[in-house]
Amino acid sequence: MSSTASLWRNITCSTAWLSCRRSRAGNTAVKAVYWTRAYDRATGHPGRVELVEVDKPAVRGPDDVLIRVAYAALCGSDAHYIRDDLLSVVFAPPAPVGHEISGVIEDLGPAAQAKGLRRGDRVTGNFILECGHCDTCRRGMRQFCRSPRPHGAGQAEYIVWKADQVYPIPQGVSLLEAALIEPFTIAVEAVRRGGLTPGRSVMVLGAGSIGQTLIQLSGRTGAGTVAASVRTPSKQDTARLMGANLVVDPRQQDVVQAGLAHTGGEGFDVVFETSGSPECARQALQLARRGGTVVYVSYYPPGSTLDVPLFEELIFRELTIKGAQLAQNSWVQALSLFPKMDLRPLISRVYPLERYQEAYDDLLSGRHLKIVLQCCEDAQ
Repeated sequence: MSSTASLWRNITCSTAWLSCRRSRAGNTAVKAVYWTRAYDRATGHPGRVELVEVDKPAVRGPDDVLIRVAYAALCGSDAHYIRDDLLSVVFAPPAPVGHEISGVIEDLGPAAQAKGLRRGDRVTGNFILECGHCDTCRRGMRQFCRSPRPHGAGQAEYIVWKADQVYPIPQGVSLLEAALIEPFTIAVEAVRRGGLTPGRSVMVLGAGSIGQTLIQLSGRTGAGTVAASVRTPSKQDTARLMGANLVVDPRQQDVVQAGLAHTGGEGFDVVFETSGSPECARQALQLARRGGTVVYVSYYPPGSTLDVPLFEELIFRELTIKGAQLAQNSWVQALSLFPKMDLRPLISRVYPLERYQEAYDDLLSGRHLKIVLQCCEDAQ
């Protein structure tokens, strides 16, 4: 078994608690979105998510934190519960979904209080808790923890997470905006891995919420020029609003030719590939300058491969190729940077939790950027 497969199997085994328990008589019932049926590859039958009633979670351990969820943003990865079986290597239905959240602490254990958390605190959080003891955690590579414990279930009225996963929302940031902090950490990690420094040139392929965030973050990091390849007209306008100096429409222009022309034939110092398209993954290599860095920040169809000419790309052009997935090491930096960003243009739709199906339909359409569920009526 490969190390990657082993890692995902560890995650799968650690999520046995993700059972769909309907609310029992005498218990307080709350609503939550669950993945209830997997995509069937043999028939092409789509997966399904549903709004179900479950027992209200409670503080049981000393480091437990009960959060009344205000907003839960839909991640692009949530679409895979319905349209393919990419996430079946990690989870199996029934399972609660959602990990991009903001909310208010309603109750907490004594160990959580000792960490400085209090009832009424506005918080967000990292949905994966690392063990902190394995070899990769000790080496500072917590994204490869051997025994990670996911605590998602964020598309719900209430969740219980551990104190080490929970972070206070920076002052001046609304609960609605704070639902974008978790995906923002991914962009911060990508910029870190790309080694972006002031004055360098950047190309972003794909303009979903992560791509759009990278456009603005690259500019505010001091990039000399930021270009973007964007297919959807409305997203092209957003890319310009986020600070792109050049927006290429791949339906009308050759992205590689346009990008090289923009840089005098040299290519870009850093290329972020966020589209999830194998074709764009190949274009990213062509768009990087000699000595440049390509960072892949997306999910790709199962079985996708990247043919990299070893001499022409890795040796002769000395390209650095990296992937970026979880942002376990970027939360503190992201929280300090987030108040300086303006990601409000990314929020396309806000639906009440009961209209989750409309939200998922919008997500699957690919026409929108960030779609958010309002999980409690009085969220500010």
